[in-house]
Amino acid sequence: MLVSGQRADPGWASRFEVECFSAEELTRTRDEAGGRSDLEHLLPRAGELLSRRWRGHRLALASYGQWWPEWRAALAGSGPHVQAPPTGPLPEFLLDKTLMRPWLRSLHLKTPADTVTTRLDHRLLRRRFGSPYVAQQPRGTGGHGTHLVRDEQDLSRISPGGPWLVSQYTDGVPINHHGLVGSDGTVCVLPASVQFTDLRGVGASFGTYFGCDFGAVRRLPAAGRDRGREAVERIGQGLARLGYRGTFGADLVMTGDEVLLLEVNCRMQSSTWLLGELELAAGVLPTQLRHVLEQHGHSTAGDHLAGASGAVQLMLRHSGPPCRVTGVPRSGRYTVTARGDVVWRGEGYGLLECGEDEIVLLHLPRTATVLASGASLARVISRRPLTTPDGRSLTALGQHVVSAATELFTLEAVAP
Repeated sequence: MLVSGQRADPGWASRFEVECFSAEELTRTRDEAGGRSDLEHLLPRAGELLSRRWRGHRLALASYGQWWPEWRAALAGSGPHVQAPPTGPLPEFLLDKTLMRPWLRSLHLKTPADTVTTRLDHRLLRRRFGSPYVAQQPRGTGGHGTHLVRDEQDLSRISPGGPWLVSQYTDGVPINHHGLVGSDGTVCVLPASVQFTDLRGVGASFGTYFGCDFGAVRRLPAAGRDRGREAVERIGQGLARLGYRGTFGADLVMTGDEVLLLEVNCRMQSSTWLLGELELAAGVLPTQLRHVLEQHGHSTAGDHLAGASGAVQLMLRHSGPPCRVTGVPRSGRYTVTARGDVVWRGEGYGLLECGEDEIVLLHLPRTATVLASGASLARVISRRPLTTPDGRSLTALGQHVVSAATELFTLEAVAP
């Protein structure tokens, strides 16, 4: 059983023998947060939906993030018994960005120069950090609440409310590095990926998650990669001492041979599923499954994937005003012709079905769904790079793919 914000693609549930409950099915809307905020619409119907088939069953919870109290309460009387991992809540400094940096520095890790403030004074902040600088809300995932500030106009677009973590901007390569803390406290350093968080040419706002490239990491300096792995090992040891178990992601910026730590996410990452495809192909246990097992106290010690290549995901996002989807292509495998057209090849649900000369289109909205500005239109999977190694610009192939795939959709404006 899968409960999620976004709906599954046609055929997905039967292909993997999963019953899906989606907030998007109820609301027929898709927002920039990927549907997470819409999960509240499922809460009033949780008992009704789950009692149809799952009453009396014992279900082990495999949660993307923390087990939210409101869901625990809603499912308490729904029929099935949901067994959450026997782990305590995370310390506040692992949830609040304004508190996390001191903890990272206590592990003798380098972070950007920063300050915590309740008032965003551009003159003072520019004098201290230069221009541009980064302002972040205490909480937020997928780049939400992260702003690059160059001038007073940028500052005026930020919603009021603090405190804020303000940092010096570092012009390097953004990396997300996977790690895992076993139930016995051992730390496993897993592959890293270049993150698309400042991708030009796709209507992206700074910090918004647009995907990743696992193979691009191998083109970065070896000394920087080694320092990134050392940092993940140190973070994992710190998390182990706190009692955390399962997978985590370290966000860092690499500049040449140096790395600066930005934050740690104690949960699955947006790229963990794609890493799992590579792990399945290599014959090792996927990190997603290891995360769930370790959190429930089952050791998964053994072979793991130390490095990765040939795995890219690129988010296509709607960058205009709210609109309604009136035409949607089929999900599955496509090829890109020399003219830049995309031609459907067959069914496909991820990297394992994707050929070297193909892409896979996933996570498509249903016809009549209303897209908010910034909402996901589709997810493109590829074995070939679609961006430059730093994740900042689309390659010629990437430009063809984005243009051709976007033209497969038909959108109409929504009356204000």
